[in-house]
Amino acid sequence: MKLKNFFKLNKTINSQEGFSLIEIIIVVAIIGTLMGIIVARISGGSDQAKSGITDTKAYTLQSKLIQYQLAVGKFPTTPQGLQALTTNPGTPIASDDDLKDGWGNAFDYKLTTKGPLITSFGTEGTPNSASSLCYLNGKKTDCKSVEAGAVN
Repeated sequence: MKLKNFFKLNKTINSQEGFSLIEIIIVVAIIGTLMGIIVARISGGSDQAKSGITDTKAYTLQSKLIQYQLAVGKFPTTPQGLQALTTNPGTPIASDDDLKDGWGNAFDYKLTTKGPLITSFGTEGTPNSASSLCYLNGKKTDCKSVEAGAVN
């Protein structure tokens, strides 16, 4: 009797030999969909992170411009630009890395009638691009609505 039960057990174990083709296709489709979602979030998040870094650096530059104003008595002129922060008499207020946005491009600086205007040219790195970011007096603002009447 024991041998007979062994053959029954062996037969039930071997009755299911693997996954069907449809099961494999469904699993591969689910994995592919999940990978697509993950890759889309990672690649889109990169620009958001760089934009956040740019925001932080622009706000930091605004405070460094105020430090410069307290030390010298006025903001740097448009021709002097942000480089005035690195060549400040005595101790430099900013490093060269501080003057670059999240994409590694140099910030643009203009002294306007409303105060210091710091501009990042965004992902394209070109003036007046759709991805440009503008900060007037330490506040993020729409680049198209900024009046840039430069004061020297």
